[in-house]
Amino acid sequence: MKICFFGVGGVGGYFGALVSNKFKNEHEVYFIARGSHKDAICSNGLTLKKAGGEEIISIVPKLCTDTTENLPICDIIVLSVKGYDLEKATKDIAKIANENTIILPLLNGVDIYERIRKHLNIGVVLPSCVYVGTHIESPGIIYQKGGSCKISIGRDPMFPEFYPEQLLDILMESDIDYSWEDDVYVSIWSKYMFVAAFGLVTATYSKTIGEILADSELSKLTKSVMAEIEKITKKLEIPLSSDIVEKSFNKAKQFPFETKTSFQRDVEIKGKKNEFDLFGETLIRLGKKLNIQAPQTRYIYEKFLETSKEKTGSSTTCL
Repeated sequence: MKICFFGVGGVGGYFGALVSNKFKNEHEVYFIARGSHKDAICSNGLTLKKAGGEEIISIVPKLCTDTTENLPICDIIVLSVKGYDLEKATKDIAKIANENTIILPLLNGVDIYERIRKHLNIGVVLPSCVYVGTHIESPGIIYQKGGSCKISIGRDPMFPEFYPEQLLDILMESDIDYSWEDDVYVSIWSKYMFVAAFGLVTATYSKTIGEILADSELSKLTKSVMAEIEKITKKLEIPLSSDIVEKSFNKAKQFPFETKTSFQRDVEIKGKKNEFDLFGETLIRLGKKLNIQAPQTRYIYEKFLETSKEKTGSSTTCL
């Protein structure tokens, strides 16, 4: 079996290391990476480190490259790129996929499936989400700390009868926790409520998660954004729990005070792309489409744009 991990940053690198370690002599595992991270993997392999002195895994894939040109048609593609790279990645995936390829996208966002299908009409695409605390510690080294490391997976709306037995067997044998869910959008939206609200507030105000919790006004703002997201889910008939806002907000208390969201870290790096479209712009578009008033989300959306303009001198058009 040919398995491609398209994007081996924190998320893709974590799961790619586990699968490669288990099946190094049985399946062909390919990595798509770039820059110094790719160079380090090509020279020394990929190393996965875990907090608490747990096992360190070092693996060498069949091939690590920054292009699909040298890759065969793959049976499974695990897609783990940033939202701003999704369109290009999807077009590249079309070159190494056929009607039987299983594609597992592990990205933030509630409309990832639709974004992929806009450019890819072959293969089986499984809506999914994952909670895992990982990052690239240095080129070639992935560090995992925190998160359940569990993947929630659902059916492809185009192929509702398809059950990905091969994929699930590989996850299970690699000791990767997963759940096959009848309505995976409950998990997707539950995660999105947390990462979108805290991502927008931490990035806009340059505050850590702990600083948000310690500030009554910013805590109130974060909950207000979550409440507006909840309104959208109700209109879409996503059956979230009645206490989802409190659950999502309280989840932040599990993180160290100094924790920054991944969106915030990207924003802080001058000139680096970020996933604002997946959070602020997606919420504004959905609100307008569903005729839902979201004044707090709109407020923080516009404040973020104003702050970004001050830092970069560029302007962005409001939706």
